[in-house]
Amino acid sequence: MTDQPIRRRRRLGYVAMLGVSALVGLVVGGLSALIDHVGGAAAGPLRIALLSAGVAAAAWICVAWWRSADEAVREAHKWAWYWGGSTGMAAAMGLFALSTWGAIDVALPPLGSGPDDLIMTGIAFTVGAQIVGYAIAWALWWLRHR
Repeated sequence: MTDQPIRRRRRLGYVAMLGVSALVGLVVGGLSALIDHVGGAAAGPLRIALLSAGVAAAAWICVAWWRSADEAVREAHKWAWYWGGSTGMAAAMGLFALSTWGAIDVALPPLGSGPDDLIMTGIAFTVGAQIVGYAIAWALWWLRHR
């Protein structure tokens, strides 16, 4: 008995999820640009509603994808997020600590002039480091289990 039809169906399911994700991104990006263009007093609440809808759609996509993933894929992602994400976060924390102590000079590109912009830069840098760590750990997991 062959599992070819299941593999083909699973591959099409992943492509469909990727397409839905791209569509959600395009809609949120387009509506965000429209809100920026129109502006006005309602821009703040519209942005909050748009962000909430985008996060809800992303969560729905993630749950649907997770339910369709097999055990090996789930284990690879859990392992990669735990080890890679934790290592990336530790690296970001280490860089920020060394920068605070004056041991190194971290020159992050400024997003603006206020403290909110510095917080967003720190969040973006930390999440970026976690994603890089995750990608490396995920690749290592699959290389070890091939």
